[in-house]
Amino acid sequence: MHSLASARAVPARFAWTTEASMAVLVAVWLLALAWLRPLSDPDEGRYAVAALQMLRSGDWVTPALNGLPFFHKPPLYYWLAATGFQVAGVHEWVARLPSLLGAWLAAMSLLVLLKRYASLSVAVAAAVVLVTMPYTYMAAQYANMDMLLAGCLTACICSAAMATLEARQATGRIRGMAWMGWLAAAGVWAGLGFLAKGLIALVLPSMVWALWLVWERRWRQWWLPLHAAAWLPVLLIAGPWVWMAQARHSGFFHYFFVTQHFQRYTGSSFNNPQPWWFYVAVIALAALPWTGWALAAGWRKAVAGSPKLQAAQPLLQSLDRLMLVWFAVIVLFFSVPHSKIVGYVLPALPPLAYAVVRLVQAAGWQRWGRHAAALAALLCVALAVVLGTVAVPAKAQWRALRSLPVQPADRLVMLEHLYYEVPFYLPAMAAPLVVDDWTTEGQQADNWKKELSDAAQFAPQLGNSLLLDAQALQAYACAHPQQRLWVVGSNEAAQRQMPPLASAAPALHLGSTQVWQLQAGQACGRGTAQ
Repeated sequence: MHSLASARAVPARFAWTTEASMAVLVAVWLLALAWLRPLSDPDEGRYAVAALQMLRSGDWVTPALNGLPFFHKPPLYYWLAATGFQVAGVHEWVARLPSLLGAWLAAMSLLVLLKRYASLSVAVAAAVVLVTMPYTYMAAQYANMDMLLAGCLTACICSAAMATLEARQATGRIRGMAWMGWLAAAGVWAGLGFLAKGLIALVLPSMVWALWLVWERRWRQWWLPLHAAAWLPVLLIAGPWVWMAQARHSGFFHYFFVTQHFQRYTGSSFNNPQPWWFYVAVIALAALPWTGWALAAGWRKAVAGSPKLQAAQPLLQSLDRLMLVWFAVIVLFFSVPHSKIVGYVLPALPPLAYAVVRLVQAAGWQRWGRHAAALAALLCVALAVVLGTVAVPAKAQWRALRSLPVQPADRLVMLEHLYYEVPFYLPAMAAPLVVDDWTTEGQQADNWKKELSDAAQFAPQLGNSLLLDAQALQAYACAHPQQRLWVVGSNEAAQRQMPPLASAAPALHLGSTQVWQLQAGQACGRGTAQ
């Protein structure tokens, strides 16, 4: 292990070259197979289509789901994906760029922290372990907010740690001001994290930072989290969007902060209820083979009584404590709620990658590192290929929609379900009409129907024109008899909501989902379905 002084003695050109090479290699590694798989239901379709609609509408303040204001999440993912669509075109890999960016940011932030205070070899090894965990790799190629948040959180915590260590080590005017730059960087990443997924980006780094300071007894650095350099960037980055969203939608504050933060965390009616040990099992399995190798190395160390970890340099001991607090805070925090989603604990993977390297180092197994990395990389590639080809079910073969002769003047109709992905693969049209029974009051299920019902509360008139029952659909069809409709749904839903389709041949089969083409007049008793 290099001390702080020896780590900084690495020639600047060599260190810069290593960091630049790692930045390029990590980016290529994460991006290489991101195009292979069609969008997954529901998250990827939901967020990719919302970003696409943001680009097409030109409204960069209000995210929209099916044309209605959608404030489940802040807009950073939508901004990044919409910009990507504008520059590179509408493709699945572009929709996944924000997640890829998050994974890349997490790896590079860990690399910078560890190179500075551990050694270059530990830094590179930890970054490699992180990006070859199947957990990280697959999350980086999944279009939602979780990996983007994990990247911002990692950058924030690493910057805060560097600000703390630099403030303690400061011995000169130039070097003595370095802590303020890192402190401001922590604030920038916290602000971006808020725009990625909300208050959690402020709460979790603050908890990690505070507990680490207590454990380290760094009483002279306690003022750092309260310094203006840390909080001013948060306000400047996150404040304008919050203010503009509330100015446009009077119920935004309560819905965004109370319903989507506090009630979602403490409630029991949201998706995917799981036992308290859920995340321990997920991490152990989804980070293989690295977790297995780390457990084996830890067992060998315990049996052999190796003293290497105990004899670590003081700065390395500080990093050990930081990583332990970091991992524990993330896992425990998300283990408390009734609802548990796999992607929530992605911010725990950087400290886990560090722990793998330290345990393997203590066991003296570094010589096997390349073999383990090759095995992990092979597993990542195999998963990406299988999930992108033979494992794609018929109902998710959304790319087949591109073969349909859809025109921008046509209208999309969805029966008893919101097929999130469908608009992504079709030309730009007006927002789809979603047909179901919308009279049920007090609905608690956390599903597509509640998402649309909640969104319609911010724009009731628009909601009434898009969320229809069978009778309202018939009235729409009679008012637009010459318009061509593309109807998506199951046979059962068609029989209930649009009886003229009962005898029509679908234009496309996607498993149990069918796509029909007809003139709107057919739903009004005129014309013939095709």
